Amino acid sequence: MIQANIAKKLNFRYDINALRAFAILGVLFFHYKIELIAGGFAGVDVFFVISGYLMSRIIINSINRNDFSFKDYLGKRFKRIVPALVFLVLMLTVVCFFFYFPEDYKLNEKNAAASVLFVSNVLYWFSSSSSYFATSSDTNILLHTWSLSVEWQFYLIYPFVLIVLKKFINNSLHYIYAFIGGTFLIFILSIIFTKINPNASFYLLPTRSWEMLFGGIAFLGEGWIKNVRWKRFIAIVGYLIILCCFVFLKGSMLWPGVYTLLPVGATFLVIIANYNDFKIINHSSIQFIGKISYSLYLWHWPVYVIAQYYGLEMTLASAALLSIVSILLGYLSFKYIENINFSSGKLILATMAIVFICTASLSRFGSNNFLYKDKTLEIANYEETYKKVIYKQYARDTCHINKFKDFDKNQCLCLEDGKTNILLIGDSHMGQLSLSFREKAINTNIHFLQASASATTPTLNDYQHGDANRRKLMDHVYRDFIPKNYKKIDGVIITGSWSAKQHEVIEDSTILNNIKETITYLKKYHIKAIIIGDTERYKIPYTKVAARDYEHESTNNKFYLDSSAHKIDAYLSKNLGESYIRVINLKSFPKLSRDNIPYMWDTHHATKYGADLIVKKVFSDPIALDLLKL
Repeated sequence: MIQANIAKKLNFRYDINALRAFAILGVLFFHYKIELIAGGFAGVDVFFVISGYLMSRIIINSINRNDFSFKDYLGKRFKRIVPALVFLVLMLTVVCFFFYFPEDYKLNEKNAAASVLFVSNVLYWFSSSSSYFATSSDTNILLHTWSLSVEWQFYLIYPFVLIVLKKFINNSLHYIYAFIGGTFLIFILSIIFTKINPNASFYLLPTRSWEMLFGGIAFLGEGWIKNVRWKRFIAIVGYLIILCCFVFLKGSMLWPGVYTLLPVGATFLVIIANYNDFKIINHSSIQFIGKISYSLYLWHWPVYVIAQYYGLEMTLASAALLSIVSILLGYLSFKYIENINFSSGKLILATMAIVFICTASLSRFGSNNFLYKDKTLEIANYEETYKKVIYKQYARDTCHINKFKDFDKNQCLCLEDGKTNILLIGDSHMGQLSLSFREKAINTNIHFLQASASATTPTLNDYQHGDANRRKLMDHVYRDFIPKNYKKIDGVIITGSWSAKQHEVIEDSTILNNIKETITYLKKYHIKAIIIGDTERYKIPYTKVAARDYEHESTNNKFYLDSSAHKIDAYLSKNLGESYIRVINLKSFPKLSRDNIPYMWDTHHATKYGADLIVKKVFSDPIALDLLKL
């Protein structure tokens, strides 16, 4: 991550460098799917506090000496941060040219251009409907640069805030009160906004700034603790809380939120304690990881994403291998890029501009198309080519929505007398099946109603803390429509992306309990419900798997499978019994259609061809036949 060099050896904070090491290891183990470190993502929050402390020390001390220079301040940050990032982007641009499909390569370069300008966090918020923790985010090779963008934006704004604060508040005690009060105000507003728009709150500076400001409070509080025993005790508490955060926190929690105060507060405690006499934090291995933490952070994620792009299964052995590769690349970047003492920033700025122009240009056209067969590219580009087909397949912006105001109640929840009215409830996994259900029922007495919303829990209560606006549809269906119309509803079919939250399913039984609660709720209205199981999931979009197989005349479906979907399908099937219909492919997998259409268009969503196959399975299942009265 981004931190300034600590100026003099005598003032070197071994505890802060150790915090860097623990933070990057937490992030690395989290990204590499080490189950014990399910909360390792909090390492980023540790980095934020460290950055806030270091920047506060640099800026406030300079302001107090009346020698603060924005040019010098920004120049040092620029020389520290940009070279390693630009080098990473440049290497990925060259390497991925030969190994990525054109559309994926173009997306990589778009993200690269945003990363170089430190606006990738805004891009990811603006262009992504899924959260940072969603498995679909695992294919973004520069996803991790969002935090660098947040920090750089903080670096640009923070000096002006401190200058204004100093100008209007001369009393040192009042200054501290104002600083602390402002920090906690932003914290409270952040919690509120996270509930309204969790994706924006996760990625954007305004809702993240309080974490860095906590570092500023730590700087203002330096020297408060004099007693060595108290220093030691407070430091131990801080380290232990960070460790507990890495072990017990989960990606399903609202973030940033109330729980974010734990790693932030713990880091604050370690910094304010300023205790450097623990052998473990002074150990050469910890200090080494801390020193290369920025470069290691830059390289660890692309190493993982490229490995996933080629189907590497994440086991302890593969995680260990990728960790070694990442540490090696991080060390080389640290030694030969970070450590270069640039006398002027002009060369860096020129290189940055060139890399930005190149990446922005490469994001506009298929520069490496010539490496693949035309039919291979057609398969790989299914999502882009068949956007209108997918739109129609889901009944988007009418019965399948992203915003509740777009839902057409009259069209989608219209009951028909004299027919078997079956209500389809779900997220995008139901949306993908809706047209196939209707087409399958053309020559029957069945009438399907549809209420589906992207990335939304299709159960009575929300356990995933999804988008509040989309959640309104589920609340309307369960709390309003069903109670008013239950006498005319003959059955309900529910499905969702059950494996999207693997740990909550198996460890806490959260999804299972919510499904059972929903079934029980419907029974009170004498409505029978069935649950359609999850489909298989892939580590990368299935179109790339199918395209690669076509290109090389191979069959590698199983190599790219995400095993979590099969584990959760088996778990739900066992516990839901006759209310559950399995549709997942266990042994054989659908080949390309006669028109060379793959059965999935991303990591876990079916094409119309694939949806027809799934609905065919449903209509052949005795459980469904009983519900549909066929």
